[in-house]
Amino acid sequence: MGAPPHPSFWVLTTPETDYPALAGAIEVDVCVIGAGIVGLTAAALLKREGKTVAVVESKRIVRGATGYTTAKVTSGHGAIYGDLEDNFGAKGARIYAESNEAALARVARFVEEEGIDCDFERKPNYVFAESGEEVAKLKKEVDAAKRAGLDVSLTDETSLPFEVAGAVRLENQAQFHPRKYLLALAETILGDGSHVFERSIALDVKGTTVRASEGTVRAKDVIVATQLPFEDSGLFFTKAHVHRSYAVAAPIDPSAAPDGMFINAGVPTRSVRTIRDGDRLLVQAGGEGHRIGEEDDTTRRYRTLEAYLGEHWPQAGPVEFRWSTQDYMSVDRVPYVGRLRRTSPHVFTATGFCKWGMTGGTSSGIWRSRAGTARATGRAIPGRAK
Repeated sequence: MGAPPHPSFWVLTTPETDYPALAGAIEVDVCVIGAGIVGLTAAALLKREGKTVAVVESKRIVRGATGYTTAKVTSGHGAIYGDLEDNFGAKGARIYAESNEAALARVARFVEEEGIDCDFERKPNYVFAESGEEVAKLKKEVDAAKRAGLDVSLTDETSLPFEVAGAVRLENQAQFHPRKYLLALAETILGDGSHVFERSIALDVKGTTVRASEGTVRAKDVIVATQLPFEDSGLFFTKAHVHRSYAVAAPIDPSAAPDGMFINAGVPTRSVRTIRDGDRLLVQAGGEGHRIGEEDDTTRRYRTLEAYLGEHWPQAGPVEFRWSTQDYMSVDRVPYVGRLRRTSPHVFTATGFCKWGMTGGTSSGIWRSRAGTARATGRAIPGRAK
């Protein structure tokens, strides 16, 4: 896929990693292919449960989609719960909410237990409507989210510098610095027979043996955490499409900054949060998403977001950070989590997080760690587990 043209704020404000490459043959309980939030969460939990783990990353850890996220840790994934009830019933929507709330709680526990300095902050999450026509959708969303067990309310008051027709406010969510968080989590994996390998390209998975560019890993279970499974015998490429989105960030005086995390209910998408940068505060705007191949002038997308920041936050300084990322979008907004294929009881995967990988990926990592120790065949969220 190649390196993104603009490194993200998260990448630019954290050190480079230098884990060794896999060389020769090793044997562990679980081999995890891919070192983003899914793979590192699963590996860290497996290590805690007494398993030996080998994480195999083709490039550098936390430099893929996880390193280019907007880094909202929330169960508020736009106006989704009404649609989930329609597609999966009230029980399915509740399972989805519980899975994401469990992921948020798991991140918070890791931060506390490991003493991770990653700018973790509790914030309310808002899904806001800019027109009266969208308010009916938000009323449906509030009712469905309440039935799913979420602490939500409908309001027309936010800290945004413009009026909204209405907004769904979800309490006690969070934002953080994903690379600070995951680089610290990766360090907990090392030792006692467990490893993290970089610059080690996984070539294939035969049974539960992973063959890489310069070595092999024999394991009892394998977790393929490569966004879209590189060994795609489950044909996931037919069930999820690639979507690119963009983000920009500029310094702002705290008195002028919005308090909370925000995403609009309509299109084009506008996602807003603040970022701590030492003694400074930044305001970030994201959106402008499109299917891969549908946009030749990607710089236009950055200019549009910069104009959005300038219009609504004229107190902000010049934009200092620009980045984009690619995410896989499932057909019904629910990730695929489970076996790579029905005939692979010891090879697991997850994909299709629809841009909500911080909780979706953590939830999948939790499930996969349990699957890797208990041979679980259930699923933690509604979806099409193999």
